[in-house]
Amino acid sequence: MYTCLAIDDESSAIEIITDYVAALPQFKLLKSYSIAETALKEIENLKKPVDVIFMDIEMPNMNGLELAKLIKHKTNKLVFTTAHSTYAINAYELEADAFLLKPFSQAKFDQIVKKLFSPSANTQTNKTEDFVLLKSTEQRNRFIKIKLDKIYAVEAQERVIKVHLEQETILSNSSFADALVLLHPEKGFSQVHRSFIIAENQIKTLERSYIILNNGIRISIGRKYLDFYHKMSKKKKNLA
Repeated sequence: MYTCLAIDDESSAIEIITDYVAALPQFKLLKSYSIAETALKEIENLKKPVDVIFMDIEMPNMNGLELAKLIKHKTNKLVFTTAHSTYAINAYELEADAFLLKPFSQAKFDQIVKKLFSPSANTQTNKTEDFVLLKSTEQRNRFIKIKLDKIYAVEAQERVIKVHLEQETILSNSSFADALVLLHPEKGFSQVHRSFIIAENQIKTLERSYIILNNGIRISIGRKYLDFYHKMSKKKKNLA
């Protein structure tokens, strides 16, 4: 049984997806959401990813593109559903698995879903995302694609975050909380200070009270994050 979630601020759209999913014996709609913020809060707490999320793009307060980058790791497949074809490019920039243009028929819905979960699709190796998408400071609803192995640290500023790379920094309008969701320990990142997330594999020097990264940045370890020192000192004894 494949598990599904639906997120759309229009009740009629939720009803359609509910009916379409119900027509597929191997699929079960676990829950639907009409408010993006509610969906984010509950999906973040899921113990394991669902198989597919069907999500509208144009929603109030937080649109689907913004929500997608925060919950993409909580689903195996992401399908955008929207009445605006102009969002297609943005959807594929976020590496959505499919794009359904409203209004779509049961036949079209079935075609997309069966393609995503066909035996040939399921035998492909699941590749962990090697990048993050952060909000641009230059244009609203635009995102910057940054490869994970290029990131040394992320620093919270007053209204933006600063992404430290080897020889340059990138400013983003994403919040520090957004960065914490995207750069989690499973991807090799840790928060070491209230204002810093660092890439563990970029540590050059590790001391009890500070870290020096391979690009020369020195970062204090906050009192709340001393457990990080103990964890890393076991993994990187040669750096202690």
